[in-house]
Amino acid sequence: VAVESEGVVLTYAQLLTRAEQLAAALHARGVLPGQAVAIGLERGIDMLASVLAVLRLGAHYLPLDPGHPSARLAFILADSGAGLLIATSALAESLADFRGAVLDPADVDTAQVLDPLPAVAAPSADRLAYLIYTSGSTGQPKGVAVPELAVLNFLHSMAHRPGLAADDRLLAVTTLAFDIAVLELLLLTVGACTVIATRAELVDPRRLMIRLADARISVMQATPALWRNLVMAGWPGQPTLRMLCGGEALDAELAAALLKRGAELWNLYGP
Repeated sequence: VAVESEGVVLTYAQLLTRAEQLAAALHARGVLPGQAVAIGLERGIDMLASVLAVLRLGAHYLPLDPGHPSARLAFILADSGAGLLIATSALAESLADFRGAVLDPADVDTAQVLDPLPAVAAPSADRLAYLIYTSGSTGQPKGVAVPELAVLNFLHSMAHRPGLAADDRLLAVTTLAFDIAVLELLLLTVGACTVIATRAELVDPRRLMIRLADARISVMQATPALWRNLVMAGWPGQPTLRMLCGGEALDAELAAALLKRGAELWNLYGP
């Protein structure tokens, strides 16, 4: 199993097929290597498949969180020069100034026969994997360009230490628009399973506790704020859970509380 989300389970073969279907739809709309493709989908399997589809074509993805203000999303789309947006029609309608093409994954037939796609070039330090925008806390958001080899270096490094393997089940809790989500979604490189938490679970620590236990999660990465919410909600912990913490400063009091609740705690600092 590669991914689980809201009761839907896909094997690696099934996820690859879905990514190839979306890649074919993007290719038919003129997406070429080196182009930016925006992804503004709610959390779920098609969000992950869309990331893989964009990378499959040698293009780079521009992550958008549908929960962010439409003015911010419109600015990022305009500033990035993205010519295509993968999103539902509802989100596209809220971005009326976007003049590019829109692809709704719901319109891509899961049973379609695929035409051969162009061959993929070897990963490169010159070709981007994604273009991500900062919070904009000191002014307008700024785009940060991350090349493919940097992403591969990060994933291989994390697989080595703290160590991630094919028998791991990781709960993905980070918005696609924050780049620590890269580890959660592309841990597929080691054959692990990614379980994508819903937006509703992320805002209710009691529901998140249930998902952690029921989905037999072995690894979770989160910000100190989310970990603190779990502790304050009475989370008893899971003895075999490896906890990864990053994105903000991790204070000693929270670290001590987490160490009582899991197997390991790693401070990842910032991405």
